[in-house]
Amino acid sequence: MESNFTPIEFQKARDFSNKMNATFEFLKQNFKPFFKSLLFIAGPPMLVGSVLAGSLYSGYFGFIGNMSRNQGNPDVITDYLGSPMLWVEITLAVLLMFLSGVMIVAVVYNYMMEYDARKSNDIDVNTIWERVRNSLPMYFGTIFLYWILLIAAYLLVILVIIGAAAISPWLAFLGGVAVFIGFMYAIISLSLLFIIRAYEKIGFFEAISRCFTLIRDKWWSTFGLLVILSLVQSTISSLFLIPWYINFFVSMMHSIDGNPFQEPSFTQELINNIFMTLYFIVSFLLYSLPLIALAFQYFNLVELKEAKGLLSRINTIGQPVENSKTDEQY
Repeated sequence: MESNFTPIEFQKARDFSNKMNATFEFLKQNFKPFFKSLLFIAGPPMLVGSVLAGSLYSGYFGFIGNMSRNQGNPDVITDYLGSPMLWVEITLAVLLMFLSGVMIVAVVYNYMMEYDARKSNDIDVNTIWERVRNSLPMYFGTIFLYWILLIAAYLLVILVIIGAAAISPWLAFLGGVAVFIGFMYAIISLSLLFIIRAYEKIGFFEAISRCFTLIRDKWWSTFGLLVILSLVQSTISSLFLIPWYINFFVSMMHSIDGNPFQEPSFTQELINNIFMTLYFIVSFLLYSLPLIALAFQYFNLVELKEAKGLLSRINTIGQPVENSKTDEQY
């Protein structure tokens, strides 16, 4: 509990280290209400999807072990791939994880907007849920149009490369390299798409144009921020795979007949599923790290190019200063 709560100023120019610091400071201030909102709103599909994904992962290793025990018998492959339940699980896992991903993005940015509006971390789940429910069509629409755009661009690129290959293999190679560079630039630029649509309330194609306008001359800093936070996310979540690997190797070393791919016991399989599920859940929750960092990069770019925060402070000169509320800081 801290008596003097100081809200983080969003509209502010920040260098690389300050954007990192702001990301972790935001999580520190909002840890309990923020992750509570994530778990209550995005948690149900995330939990079921993670259980299914963990089961599929363990089932795949069981399939590999079965192949080894049966010396690559093609009937094993047919039985595994021909199982209707396998494809039902895959379909449900993909749909639920997709839903979880969209919900996490919606929760993160709606929470940040509520925090910015209140200048307080006294935020309850119901408030965030109301915001998320009202904005979900925008997030789903953005994802849908984004993938349509990517697929159309991919098909166009394939046609161009095929045409270039008909002229010269070297031309096709150079075209492929140019396309890869172009795709990388576009994907990093479009990483600001959700935060722009959330804060500026503009249309999809206008937001795309805004992405490229803001990121001009700042692509590398955005790329670096994403890489560092994604590495932090993957490193922390990977810690939950260590017990899975330990259990996997212990079960191989203690196989009765000397076969390292002996079918695991019920207990071993249960432990594997639990830790694989935890890995997926933690990975989803930590997906909020790069999302928050991207928000601070967005505000940084807006401030550098348009000085909105500075103009706002100039407009408040001479006005009485309102004391910050006393809030809990977690």
